[in-house]
Amino acid sequence: MIAESQEMASCMHQLLFGIALLSMTVVLILSTLKYAKPGFEFWPPPHPTSWQSRVFRTLFRVFFVALIALSIVAFDHSQSLWRYLVGAFLLLIGFGFALRWTNFLGWGNAFGDSDGLKTEGVYRFSRNPIYMITLIGMVGWALLINSWMVTTLLGLWACLYIAAPLLEEPWMKKHYGDAFVAYISRAPRYGSLRQIAEHLLAILELKIPPLVIIIVSAAVMYVCAVSIPHDTFMPSELRIALASVAAIVAAAVVITALATFRRHQTTMNPLNPDNTTALVTTGIYAYTRNPMYLSMLVALLGWGFFLGQLSVVVGLVLYVAAITRLQIVPEERILQHKFADTYTNYLNSSHRWFGLRH
Repeated sequence: MIAESQEMASCMHQLLFGIALLSMTVVLILSTLKYAKPGFEFWPPPHPTSWQSRVFRTLFRVFFVALIALSIVAFDHSQSLWRYLVGAFLLLIGFGFALRWTNFLGWGNAFGDSDGLKTEGVYRFSRNPIYMITLIGMVGWALLINSWMVTTLLGLWACLYIAAPLLEEPWMKKHYGDAFVAYISRAPRYGSLRQIAEHLLAILELKIPPLVIIIVSAAVMYVCAVSIPHDTFMPSELRIALASVAAIVAAAVVITALATFRRHQTTMNPLNPDNTTALVTTGIYAYTRNPMYLSMLVALLGWGFFLGQLSVVVGLVLYVAAITRLQIVPEERILQHKFADTYTNYLNSSHRWFGLRH
């Protein structure tokens, strides 16, 4: 009975795999046939009501339904927890944003209509953001299901999405002319990770409390220490002593900075530097423009001594990079605008982290 059940399940897997494989293979062949037969059109279709449009929609829907059904019956219930977590996260991120951006683009445009050229929003950074973000969702899908059949089908789907921009661009030039040519010069085909990263970082400026950044950095240091263990580089007694000294120094720096702020009666909220009423340049601020963030770095250094693993440097670098880009740089920009030449002079005679006046 069990053997019959397993045989039926195997047949179901093969049937669904075969249906999806055949559908996607036909789509890929018809889509690339234009290169072997000039003048042939399939994708993008010449018209929304053409046979090409109807055939593409039908084949793709058959593929998608068969892929979902296969994913359900082939789901691996014995896999590691990390595959569930990472796979589900990437799947939701990829297909969630794909749906959102498809709504922005318009479902007609997504299936070959010419309802207007979109160049704003996420389309500033990539001419094909839906395809790119869906690839991330596909990786999550493959991790979550953990089936070679599903992974193979997702790979074929990914091939279609990677090739689609090359198939669509001649059609886009034909329908949108100079507007599309100008758009090509501004936005990369598959997206610029640098532009996207800079945009996301700009959004996050002054949005993440520094305390969150230090907690995340400390967690990264711990994970690195546990994941890449080796013999500690100094005796435990010395590590604990150095960690204690670092904690005392960090506390002293914080207390001194807070006392200086109170004397000048200005804001201590790092998320609202616009509310600053006075530029503090005396006391500890004569040696560092960012004593609060310096104290956090010293505290993290003490945490690193306590962990006793060289790999914790990753967390320290993460902290310095994150606090500099998300907090210090925008603060400096706001204070420069607010205090003009006074702040410029302070910048020229002080250090971002630590040092004596010039």
